[in-house]
Amino acid sequence: RASPSAPPAAAARSRAERAYGQPPHLAPPAAAARMASGRADAGPGADRRGGRDVPPDLGGLRLAPPTDRRDHAAVTSTPRPCLPGLTALVALLATVGACGGGRDLESPDPVRRAAAVRALSGADPARALPALLVAQADPSPAVRAAAAEVFVRAGAPRAGEGLGALLLDVEPEVAAAAAAGLAALPPGAGGKERLVAAYAGATTAGRAAIAAALELNGVALREAVEAEARVLWERNLSAIEQGAGLARVGAAEELGASGRAEAVTRLLALLDGPGTADRRLAVAAVRGLGMAGHRASRPRLELLLEVADRDVAVAAAEALQRLGDPGAADALAAAAEGGGPAAAAAFRALESLPKAPEVASALCAVAVRAVEAGRAAAAARLATLRDRACPLRPLLVRLGRPGEVAALEALAELRPERAEAEAAARRVLAWLASGQGTPEARASAARALGGLGWTGAGVPLVERAEALAKRLAEARAKLGPPAGAPQSGPPAAPVPAQGPGPVPVPAPAAFVDPPGVVELGAILTAAARLGSAGVDPLLEPSLDDASAAVRAGAVEALVLRRRAAAAPRLARALTDPEPVVRVAAARALGRLGPAGTPALVGAAGAARSSDPAWRLELVRALGEAGGPQSVDGLAALLDGDSAGPAAQALARTGASSAATPLARLVTRAGAPALPEAIDALSQVGGAEAAAAILPHLTSDRADVREAAVRALGRLRFEPASSRLEALRADYHGRIRRAAVEALAKLPAGRPAPRP
Repeated sequence: RASPSAPPAAAARSRAERAYGQPPHLAPPAAAARMASGRADAGPGADRRGGRDVPPDLGGLRLAPPTDRRDHAAVTSTPRPCLPGLTALVALLATVGACGGGRDLESPDPVRRAAAVRALSGADPARALPALLVAQADPSPAVRAAAAEVFVRAGAPRAGEGLGALLLDVEPEVAAAAAAGLAALPPGAGGKERLVAAYAGATTAGRAAIAAALELNGVALREAVEAEARVLWERNLSAIEQGAGLARVGAAEELGASGRAEAVTRLLALLDGPGTADRRLAVAAVRGLGMAGHRASRPRLELLLEVADRDVAVAAAEALQRLGDPGAADALAAAAEGGGPAAAAAFRALESLPKAPEVASALCAVAVRAVEAGRAAAAARLATLRDRACPLRPLLVRLGRPGEVAALEALAELRPERAEAEAAARRVLAWLASGQGTPEARASAARALGGLGWTGAGVPLVERAEALAKRLAEARAKLGPPAGAPQSGPPAAPVPAQGPGPVPVPAPAAFVDPPGVVELGAILTAAARLGSAGVDPLLEPSLDDASAAVRAGAVEALVLRRRAAAAPRLARALTDPEPVVRVAAARALGRLGPAGTPALVGAAGAARSSDPAWRLELVRALGEAGGPQSVDGLAALLDGDSAGPAAQALARTGASSAATPLARLVTRAGAPALPEAIDALSQVGGAEAAAAILPHLTSDRADVREAAVRALGRLRFEPASSRLEALRADYHGRIRRAAVEALAKLPAGRPAPRP
């Protein structure tokens, strides 16, 4: 092992031997060069570029990992510059050292090495070349950037080759220096050609530098975009025809992303041919059909919803969601009625479809026939929002039968006419009074009564709540409170659930909660929803009940009865040790609007990143509260899993102050949820927002480019017209379509015809 103070060359040699199991002069030339850079200590595949894996070099070939969506084809013949073996480079460096400066070039201090490299600008170009080749693989970005500067200044005979290699550097400053150097090369030196060719493999920062260098030389970015599209198409096509394993699987999905009609034909052929024997290939081909965006593939995708292979069925549902064709509503509804991942994916696709009569009817069908209560309730709620009156009779006949909980939860979300609501409520109330069903089913019946809105059910519900509370007290008196259970009355010192330290673990629910607590909590909420004043005396003791289900129901009832006056008590509930109570309090405060915002903002600032579910609930509550007062709280949640929903909630506030945190997120390196943040910023920002979004047009991520294109079209940002025009040639079909739409929105009018 080389010591930490060893010269860079010695340390690199030691790393190469550890990673490859052989001296560097026996390793592939490109691998040896990477070892010299210090960026692949763990061997092939350990390099990182812009936060993603960089394919390892194997003798001039680049192997793409399956996680890199732009390089799914496993092997590409794109040449990469091959440097001499590390031993030979060190020998050449010693030759340069004989002329002076060699010791500084081998210094452990990167500042001295960079200064020594810059000093080579006055040396004989032929003799300086070996040192520059070593410097371009130096572990320090400053040294590599200095090498890029000297390549041009010294007039080295292989400047184009050296700068071309540095274009793919992971450090923005190095890539920018290399691009500027290639732009400064005289005509005929290959600068333009190398810039265009490197665009497809460069990082986001490198692509931005290449775009700027091309514009400086009067070359349209479209040339680089077209070259990238050709490379990706040929690579994926080659992998489909000649590849195997993961290379073929990845290429199938990426082939569909091109949006070409030929891609659809080839993917359908894969499903009928190799896909019948290779399950992974079939899944990728189905996803590719969805990414292609051709509605002609809809009938085939609908058939695939019914296959026994779960992954293929899920992929078919996701593909139909991408197509967004309302004509698929019936097939998706049929698939969404059951259980499991495929049914869940089918429902997600159904609820994302645009408004259409057939979609509303399909949602009613799911509400009536779904076996999962949450899905039935969601379908009924969405159908109501789309002004579709679902039939009540099929739901009522399921009472006392399997699926009664799903039917009752769907009833709670419907809004029938008054006479129909009263008839349904009377039937549910009679069923509830009979004591049939499980406690969970009776709780669902209480929620159904609250949702149907027949006020005549209020008094019977209060009477049942009083009886349940009495039986609950008697049962607890017999059992005795378990150790650690909350006592009646307000706690002396509530423990903040989101503060430092572990959250207290309550005693097991089986010992704390006798049967009926879930029903009691639901009845409290339902009675308050129906406006029954008789529930008020039950609320205060229920807010401090030992059962989390009762406390949560009391919290929801409190906001319905007292509105803004309940805010201080709801704020206390945000620190409850039980998540179900905190969630109820957050949602209740969100319904209060500005009156509940201060408590939610405080909770957002204290929310831990290790609790993503709680952060998402706070985003939901703050988004419902809305208004400028919510901006600070949502800005505190612009990280991790909550970043995307928080960005969208900021956009819904409509507040101009939301542009500042969104702009910070959009311009932050490695920011999460960039597409959502870009879209949100375009809804609340102006020209300054457009300037922050513009650099993302050259991102190496297709989803980010698409979001930037749509955002700049929404903002009608004319300075982006040339780059939007270039993206009409993008490899990805959805980006090409978005660019045409964005150009049509600009003040200059329709996009120019293609040459």
